[in-house]
Amino acid sequence: MKRLVVTLMIFAIGFGLFSGPVYAQKAPYLIGCVVELTGRQSNLGIAAKRGLEIAIEAINAAGGVNGRQLKAVYYDGESEASKGVIHTKRLIEVEKATVLAGYISSGTAMACIQTVEAGKTPMISSAPIDKLWIPTKKWIFNVVPRQREASIPMLIENLQQRGAKKIAYLYIDTAYGQIGRETFDWAAKELRITPALVEKYAPGTTEVSPQITHVKVAGADGLLVTGNIPDTAVVIKNARDMGFTGLIVSDYAIVSPEFIELAGKYAEGIVTTSLKALVAPDLPAGDPQKKVAMELYNKYTKLYGPFSLYAGHTWDSAYMITGALKKVDPGLDPAKPADLVKIREQLRDNLEKTKGFVGQNGVFTYTPDNHNGLGPKCYVPVVVEKGRWRLYKGK
Repeated sequence: MKRLVVTLMIFAIGFGLFSGPVYAQKAPYLIGCVVELTGRQSNLGIAAKRGLEIAIEAINAAGGVNGRQLKAVYYDGESEASKGVIHTKRLIEVEKATVLAGYISSGTAMACIQTVEAGKTPMISSAPIDKLWIPTKKWIFNVVPRQREASIPMLIENLQQRGAKKIAYLYIDTAYGQIGRETFDWAAKELRITPALVEKYAPGTTEVSPQITHVKVAGADGLLVTGNIPDTAVVIKNARDMGFTGLIVSDYAIVSPEFIELAGKYAEGIVTTSLKALVAPDLPAGDPQKKVAMELYNKYTKLYGPFSLYAGHTWDSAYMITGALKKVDPGLDPAKPADLVKIREQLRDNLEKTKGFVGQNGVFTYTPDNHNGLGPKCYVPVVVEKGRWRLYKGK
């Protein structure tokens, strides 16, 4: 008799007649993530992955969203835009992602626009390029402020405030660098300065001696660089080794512990701009972002050591996705194709209505005409002091 009861229980469990927690678990909301885990921008992608994981773990521990957990599926962009497009198509059509995040490489993010729009799946990109959202694309959002709002004009002013009279500009010849060049030209006009020199260098370069020679011949006493971490370290080393004694500042892509490691002694005194979490302990108590900045800073540094700015981008993405999902019809099941279409549509609409979200990159307010939602000077100036990033408090 006991044997029969056990057999019947097993039969019942197998057919789902008992509704214990394991069997009642709902399908998760899937976040499809393309990040550079290998290749020349892997340091960015790894930090972005960590930031997303920190956020998802906290959100799920608090109960998830609408009774469902968040789950991330990662694909390595390998720092190659064409592979990012292939992965994006797979995430939309095969993995059935609810939403897309990551896309920290400007080239990859730009290459994926058509695939994302055709797939009618919301994407929150972490790339610093305004062409993603200007003009507005229906399904694409962004969490990184433009160089215009958060970097280049602030850095020109920093150089001027410290006495630079003739400012030279060097930039990497990529999508990111080209936008930097456009922004620098705009800022120079707005600030009424005549650049001493504007010149580019190739991606992957290992020395820029000709460009530095031109900087010196131009009589520049200030240098602004737009580049990625490895090449910016090369520019600064070459400049100092060739006797350039002027002030050097860099666009915000270098904000990472890897820059300090690569540049070594040459990193000391370099000024850039950053989201506030990088220098969270230095922020005044009354700063509206202090709480969230400290939350991410403490978790990241405990797990991984020195903080990387790129973790903040995906943290913002995860929490804005969560806020938008809370307003989605909870009865819709992401595992059902027809429901997934509706979830994606409602999520997109809800993201566009985000107002006053306090994130790592600033305080966001999206509108139908602005899928970035960040205002001027949402970043703060930071400087390398004694081998670590600190809030810049100079004049």
